[in-house]
Amino acid sequence: MNSRFEQLARQAGVWTPALRQRILATGRVRDIAEVPGHLRALFTTAHEIPPEQHIRLQAACQAYVDNAVSKTINLPADATVDQMTNVYRRAFELGCKGITVYRHGTRAGQVLTPVSPTGLCPDCLTALEFSEGASICRSCGFSTGT
Repeated sequence: MNSRFEQLARQAGVWTPALRQRILATGRVRDIAEVPGHLRALFTTAHEIPPEQHIRLQAACQAYVDNAVSKTINLPADATVDQMTNVYRRAFELGCKGITVYRHGTRAGQVLTPVSPTGLCPDCLTALEFSEGASICRSCGFSTGT
């Protein structure tokens, strides 16, 4: 949990243990109506930023360095081959020297993983299974390592 978000949510009078659990379950605040709009906009997560914006930011930074500057372009678990291809093509068109692409849920123990106190997948709400040190959704591929 971002400590600055918690501080601002307390100041706005919306911070509760239940709100904390909801945020931890989804990993984002965008869809939580009781969080004021300015906080939802300010605390956007990497997974909520469209790939085009990730690429444009990367291209802007890389234009001023001799080596590559990389940041991860996060794609949803259901990203298609065509979407992946478009990311690489767009990065090439903008002159990127290199990119890193990650499709959500393709690796156990990934860094940006919501906590699921309910035992349900935060992406598709299917029951999670625990196997080999990770919670795994057999429906959509979401996983979280321990």
